[in-house]
Amino acid sequence: MDANIAYAVISLIAVLMLSYMMKVVNRFWIRPKKVEKRVRELGFRGNPYRFFYGDAKEMERMRVEAVSKPLEQLSDDIPARVLPYHHHLVQKYGKQFFIWIGTKPRLNIMDPLLVKDILSRPNEFQKPKADHMAHVLVGGLFTIEGNTWIKHKKIINPAFHIEKMKNMVPSIVNSSLEMIDKWNKSLASKESGEVDIWPDLEALTYEVMCKTLAVGETSEDIRRIHQLRLKVNEQAAKVAKLMFFPGWWNLPTKDLNTMKALHKEVEGLVRKMVTKRLEETKIGARSEGDMLGLMMEAFHDETSGFSLDDVVDECRSFHFIGTETTARSLTWLLYVLSKHPEWQERAREEVLQVFGDQKPNVEGLNQLKIITMILYEVMRLYPPTSMIHRAISKDTKLGDMVLPAWIQLTIPITLLNHDPDIWGEDVKQFKPERFAEGVFNSKMQSVYFAFAGGPRKCIGQSMAMVTDKFVIATLLQRFSFELSPSYVHAPKHAFLLMPQHGMKLLLRKLI
Repeated sequence: MDANIAYAVISLIAVLMLSYMMKVVNRFWIRPKKVEKRVRELGFRGNPYRFFYGDAKEMERMRVEAVSKPLEQLSDDIPARVLPYHHHLVQKYGKQFFIWIGTKPRLNIMDPLLVKDILSRPNEFQKPKADHMAHVLVGGLFTIEGNTWIKHKKIINPAFHIEKMKNMVPSIVNSSLEMIDKWNKSLASKESGEVDIWPDLEALTYEVMCKTLAVGETSEDIRRIHQLRLKVNEQAAKVAKLMFFPGWWNLPTKDLNTMKALHKEVEGLVRKMVTKRLEETKIGARSEGDMLGLMMEAFHDETSGFSLDDVVDECRSFHFIGTETTARSLTWLLYVLSKHPEWQERAREEVLQVFGDQKPNVEGLNQLKIITMILYEVMRLYPPTSMIHRAISKDTKLGDMVLPAWIQLTIPITLLNHDPDIWGEDVKQFKPERFAEGVFNSKMQSVYFAFAGGPRKCIGQSMAMVTDKFVIATLLQRFSFELSPSYVHAPKHAFLLMPQHGMKLLLRKLI
């Protein structure tokens, strides 16, 4: 009897082990090879599947090589440095290729019509699930899906109506003037001097975001949140190479554990700020109608299903992603204006014509035509977001193809924006006149994805444009900008597009 029990136990263990091994073999070999066969039949080309690692090692090697040296001659031709592996595969396989992200193929989509179709169908083409890095760096409305996303957007959306954005203008201008005072003090009695504008612009846009959308006036805790966030970004860059391996989030590495601890501390401080605002509303403080106020109202409404955790996550998300994308667009805008003094002067003339020597005001918003053209062209050449990723959970039709389940898709914004087949042979040139008719009222609407597109296009688009316009208008009234001899031109993809060695400009006082 004992022998029979032992035999049965051993047999059960053997069956379980065999079943587990079959699942492992299926996940790491059989299924990837089946999917590879199907995507090749659709006309996509790429490297053969390599067990477990996929293309991770080669992708990391090319990234390290690309960022080891700056671009020559201040070139705006940035794809080979910003997305080196994608650029390499375009040369090797053409635009219709795939990359192995661990065990999953990720299809490269560069046809604007297909891109537009993908972005217009968010229920079918969703953001990749269990994207831990996206939750740490963004979170909230930018990562949730389905009915939860619809509910959150409905609550938050009124905070981004253009009339609300107009009310932000005095705060944007005053914060810009405070930054200018800092620059003037650093220059002292000198008429000109070098300033690394990037950290100052990040601090500026963070302050604007806090004042106008979430958390409120700057305090010691809010400054601490910003400092921690910068450390989170640094750690995220260090652990990014792990993201291509299945189960990477649970690896016991020092850098990953440090990033998780920093993220947890940020969440705790944001929760503290939100709770403080919540207590103020309980004793009669009125809602300001900002994003946090709208979320508080939803939280108090028991029928909304909007929890305190939702408030904290959205609050954390917006005053980070809004801060960083806006700061980067401003940074590259000032770089381009420094490189093209003729356009800088045209923009300054427009500002002086609209506002004179008075503070920029909301009445002049729609008169800044040249600045708007320049902004769109800068975001074409230097898009803050270099890639958009989507995933499908079942076989899905796209164009004349049926894509197999279990794959992902990449929309390489940087490659699209530098594609001569889309923009013409002058694609590498800075030509703001491309956008003389705007974006959304011209043919550019079908090929311009700086703010993504479809139902999930960037909710903060109006805010970003208003902030950029009024910061630049305020600066152009008071300074001219030139590239410093010490500036090193090194655009780098680190989740968002950043200047690898800072943005050192020569500022010359005008008033």
